[in-house]
Amino acid sequence: MKYKLILFDADGTLFDFDKAEKGAFFKTMQKFGIINGLDLLHRKYDEINKSIWLDFQGKKITSDKLRIERFRRLFSLERIELPAEEISPVYLKNLAKGIDLIPDAEKIVKYFNDKCKVALATNGLSEVQRPRFAASALAEYFQHIYISEEIGFPKPEKQFFDYIFAELPYSDSAIIVGDNLSSDIAGGINSNIDTCWFNPQQINNATDIRPTYEIRDLNELKEIFQ
Repeated sequence: MKYKLILFDADGTLFDFDKAEKGAFFKTMQKFGIINGLDLLHRKYDEINKSIWLDFQGKKITSDKLRIERFRRLFSLERIELPAEEISPVYLKNLAKGIDLIPDAEKIVKYFNDKCKVALATNGLSEVQRPRFAASALAEYFQHIYISEEIGFPKPEKQFFDYIFAELPYSDSAIIVGDNLSSDIAGGINSNIDTCWFNPQQINNATDIRPTYEIRDLNELKEIFQ
């Protein structure tokens, strides 16, 4: 094997986060009486949520504030009179139930688990990620799960990766596989390890962040890592 350690991002790389997130949002809004116009409302939420997660990656907002702030901004924008503090925990519980995987994710993780060490490295929230992992088909393959909220630093911070390599000393033979250029790939570059950008939608990379590899299908990893 070319690498001794593969760090897999979770959402958008192994887990179908878009499906889980949309389902959790719809279910939560319906519980609080919002039935109509959910597609448009969700699109606006998605824009706000992505912006806030970028703030989190840049250490401009804490994970505790992130939980509430995305709903507070949405409700303020749409003039919806609902308490963000009550919405957030319900939404997170619903999100934690979203365990659908990206096509062939289990097959690929199982394949590499027999050949090298694999670990999960995610910027998600502990109360969402831990139960999702435990209930998913991937649970048996991962003995090492690293969550930014527990470490105290988010990807792309070098400290996030330093924490991992203190436990798994393979920084000279490691690679991170992820779908996010600004967190997964930039984080790998910051830590001087190889990177693989999972880009199934073939999005144009208009940034100066350059991954070592780029794939559109997880099965391509087998060829890269030989």
